[in-house]
Amino acid sequence: MKEFAVVGRPNSGKTLFTLNFAAFLGCKTADITFRAPDGLLDCRHFGIAEAKRELCGPMIHKTRAVQSLVLKVPVGKTAVSFKLTDTCGVSEQIHGEEAVRRGMAQTLSLLRGTDFIIHIVDAALATDSCLAGEANIDREIYQFGIARNRYIMLANKTDLPAARENVARLTAAFHQATVLPVSALYSKGFAEVKACVAGNV
Repeated sequence: MKEFAVVGRPNSGKTLFTLNFAAFLGCKTADITFRAPDGLLDCRHFGIAEAKRELCGPMIHKTRAVQSLVLKVPVGKTAVSFKLTDTCGVSEQIHGEEAVRRGMAQTLSLLRGTDFIIHIVDAALATDSCLAGEANIDREIYQFGIARNRYIMLANKTDLPAARENVARLTAAFHQATVLPVSALYSKGFAEVKACVAGNV
């Protein structure tokens, strides 16, 4: 079974995307496996709405470890299972809290072994100054994924005017990537993401 890792900066919308994409694929409930950085596993059953209430929120680094669910996507006349794994947000800075540092390290370790990278970018924050320079975590994820030909970038929060205006800027800055505009909050653009997943499972 192939694994698709959802990665990006803190508060870019990774967990909301993961749960709403599960709902888009027809799930009303989710069995989520939480894997702590020390390897400890915990499996919990949620309704999708319940999972969003508990796992999503404005707090930075609410997700501190990888959390996976197994989904199915139609491919031809059959449905193929794949693992969708949400991750701790990563950034250029060394975080002051050990639990967050361990969560970031776990995300970076997962990147090396995952089958496909779904890179979530908060398009509302994609200004020229944020995109400039090589010491940029989004650029590093992009270069890593492109080199392995197993990568897509989702320009999230396009329900916001500022984000919609920045999609062209992201497409120009990351010109080797397929950049799909989405709204994780309203499940917009998910048909294109589904087609990408179906083509790579």
